[in-house]
Amino acid sequence: MRALRPVVALVAAVLVFFTSAPAFARDIRVAPDQAFPIRLSEPAEGVAIGNPAIAAVTVQNDRFLFVTGRANGSTNLVVVGEGGRVLYSGRIVVSPDETDVVMVTRGVNTARLECTPTCHARPEALAGN
Repeated sequence: MRALRPVVALVAAVLVFFTSAPAFARDIRVAPDQAFPIRLSEPAEGVAIGNPAIAAVTVQNDRFLFVTGRANGSTNLVVVGEGGRVLYSGRIVVSPDETDVVMVTRGVNTARLECTPTCHARPEALAGN
């Protein structure tokens, strides 16, 4: 039994280290005027967005946030918890949703069509040009 104590102590130390590390997240991609939900594992005490002209953050409660795209570009989001510990840190990329967009080129002219389910010309304001 005594031989297992150092192993148990090592496993406990590793678990404490990895569970206390901040959550560095992958990029969040959101279209302008669309929202993306973020659920946190711990209560947040502070939220900062790098450039509020590109994305906004709405706090629903201390564990649930929404990121809303405002303009094309990228910025970052940092969420801190108790004692200033970083709970979340990631990049926010705002770009047009072109899931159902088809580009048709005839000679030197290119048209962007939005096909949902029938195709119609996509307004240039939405195309991000």
